[in-house]
Amino acid sequence: MPHASRPVRPIIIVTGANNGVGFGICRRLLYSLVQDNPDDARPLFPRSGADEPGLEYPCAGLTLIMACRSRQRAEAARTQLLALFESDVARLGGSPGVAERVEAFRANLVVEIHMLDLASVHSTLAFADEVARTYPYVSHLVCNAGVAPFLNISWPLLLQQVWRDLLNLDLFRLVTAPDYNIQRRAMMSDDGLGWVWQCNVFGHYILCRALQEKLAASQTGPGRVLWMSSLAAHADTYDPDDWQLVDSSQPYEGSKFQIDLIRAELSRRAGPSSPVRHFTVHPGVVYSSIDAALVGSFMSQIKVVVFYLARWFGSLHHNISSWNGAAATVHLCLAPLAFIPVLLSAVGAPVAQDKGQEEGLLPGRLHSITDRMGRNGVALEPFYEWPEHEKEAVRLVDRCERLYQSFITAGGKSQP
Repeated sequence: MPHASRPVRPIIIVTGANNGVGFGICRRLLYSLVQDNPDDARPLFPRSGADEPGLEYPCAGLTLIMACRSRQRAEAARTQLLALFESDVARLGGSPGVAERVEAFRANLVVEIHMLDLASVHSTLAFADEVARTYPYVSHLVCNAGVAPFLNISWPLLLQQVWRDLLNLDLFRLVTAPDYNIQRRAMMSDDGLGWVWQCNVFGHYILCRALQEKLAASQTGPGRVLWMSSLAAHADTYDPDDWQLVDSSQPYEGSKFQIDLIRAELSRRAGPSSPVRHFTVHPGVVYSSIDAALVGSFMSQIKVVVFYLARWFGSLHHNISSWNGAAATVHLCLAPLAFIPVLLSAVGAPVAQDKGQEEGLLPGRLHSITDRMGRNGVALEPFYEWPEHEKEAVRLVDRCERLYQSFITAGGKSQP
C-alpha cells in the first residue's frame, strides 16, 4: 500500500541491495539516518550551488526498497540488515534522547523487497510500474547492481603486470587496476542485447527514465540518481563501434566508462535546477564474493592481506569492506546539494553549478577512501576523459533513449 499517510521520509531504491557494496549502502543509510547530526551528511566540499530543500535530521523514518533478483537472498539480507541495525545503533549509547530517537525512527522504518532482474526489460519495466503504483514518490535511486563476467585469471598476464608495475614502482596497481582477469565475451540477453551492457547500463537507464516522474515528485528535495562507476572505468576499455560491449574483452570496465559518460550527459541535459539530479560515485576496491569465485577461498584470503598491505603503504582506494566502500554513496544521498560538486575546473576545484555551459569544465565524481589507520572518507576527482569523449556521451544517451522508446512502444505503454 502507498505510504502517503506516514511522516515525510526518504524513499530510497538500492539495486543489488542483498550483498556487497549494495548491502553496505543499505546498512550505512540506516545508521546515518537515525542520528541527529550524521557524519555522512556533513558538507565536505566548498559550496557550489544555492540552498535547496533536503533531508532533516534526525530523519522521520525511511522507506528502503531493496531491488533484488533473488527473493530468497533478499529476505536473508533484510533479516541480516535489521539485525545489524540493532547492533549499530547500540553503539550510539542509551541516553534518553538517543533511545527515543531510535525508537521513533524504528517505528517509521520500512524495508521492502521488490524483484528486479536488470537482464530483462520486462522485469525492469514491471519493477518500475510496481514502484510507481505503490509509492507516492522516490527520493533516491541508487544504481548499484552490476555484473562482472569474470572467467579466471590469466597467470601470464598477471606476471607481465607484476613486472611492468615493478618497473614503474607501482606494485599495488596489481590489486587496484588488474589487467589479468579474463572475461566472457559475446554474451547476449534474452532481449537480444549485450548482457553485461544491459545489466550494468541500459537496465538502470530504463529505471531512471521510467521512474522520472516519481523522482521529480520527491518530497525531500530534488530526486537524486546515483550511478555506480568503478576505478576500472577507462576510455581504453571501450570501443564506440561496440557500444553494447558484445565483442569487448573488458565489458565490465567498458560498461563503467559508459556510466561516467551517460551520467555526465544526463546531468548536462537536466541542468542545475532540474527536479532530478544525476551523480557518479564509485566504492574503490572492496572485497566481494567475486574474488573467492575467481581465485578460490585460499587465494582470495591472500588477496585480502595484499589489500591491507596496499592500504598500509598509502593506497586510499583499498576500502576493503562494503561499509567503507559505501561512504561516498551515502554522502551523496544525504549531504546538502549546495555542497555536492557537480562541475570541476581542470585542476579539480569545484565551480558554481550554474556554469555548466562554460568551456574547460569537467564533470566531478565522488569516491570512497580509507587511510592506513582505517579512517573512512570521501574524495573528489575530475572526469578527465570527458572532453575527448563528450560527443560519444551524446550518442550513447540518444541510443539508450531510442532503445527505451522502442521497448515502451512495443509494450503498448505511454511515455512517462
